[in-house]
Amino acid sequence: MLTRRPVTISSVEPSEGREGTLVTVRGTGFAPHVRNNCVVIGGMGACARPEPGSTDTELKVRIGPVARAAEGDLLMWPGTGTDVHTERIAFGGTTLTFSEVAVFRNGAPVASAGVGFRLTDPSPRTYAGFVGRSPTRVDLGGLEGGPALCVRFPHGSGAASVPEWSSVDICLVLKEPTLAIDFSAEFSGDRNPANCLGAVAKAVTANAALVGERVYADVVDGGDAGECELYVTKPYLTNGMLVLRFGAAAS
Repeated sequence: MLTRRPVTISSVEPSEGREGTLVTVRGTGFAPHVRNNCVVIGGMGACARPEPGSTDTELKVRIGPVARAAEGDLLMWPGTGTDVHTERIAFGGTTLTFSEVAVFRNGAPVASAGVGFRLTDPSPRTYAGFVGRSPTRVDLGGLEGGPALCVRFPHGSGAASVPEWSSVDICLVLKEPTLAIDFSAEFSGDRNPANCLGAVAKAVTANAALVGERVYADVVDGGDAGECELYVTKPYLTNGMLVLRFGAAAS
């Protein structure tokens, strides 16, 4: 495994924010390739994408979609990133076309800021996953019934309408060791929620496979009277986060 010198974090400014807030992290040992730094903010409440112009002692990150207001430490891993990814995924009658993808594997211990960062406001149409036991009716490569991240999406009232199933931003972190997948993409074709989530599940497994990681994802469709459920796991999963935000495609 690729290793790097340990990361130290000396300061984080500001100490609170929402989606879009620019945060400056100062310290030492940050990865020279800016996208190789995986930053999770607010107690694993959101990912923060590194911005251009960062250095090995100062990292600027922009907070991504936030599912709920929360407070917790800022964590980061300098690791092995990749710019190799799929450009398009098809599932059923749904196609997912990517505008940005980052796939990350850690090669150094996690660094903690020791600062309680507060996420102040949730983003619209944003859903978060939690680690629980997966049901036996899903296909997770033989890991059914074990720990998995689950996100539930309501049908009927409160569900996303068709225009809101036009684009998706996803931040997925699976531990340990850490694997992170962060992407933005647009849907076309059939916008049935189960098919859209099926395309997301296929995208997660395909992009993880490009860096040699085994990740499994599946969708349970509860029909009009139930919920769609997206499950994601990998061998030896102990903790993680999964945040998805749906919205209208950029014009």
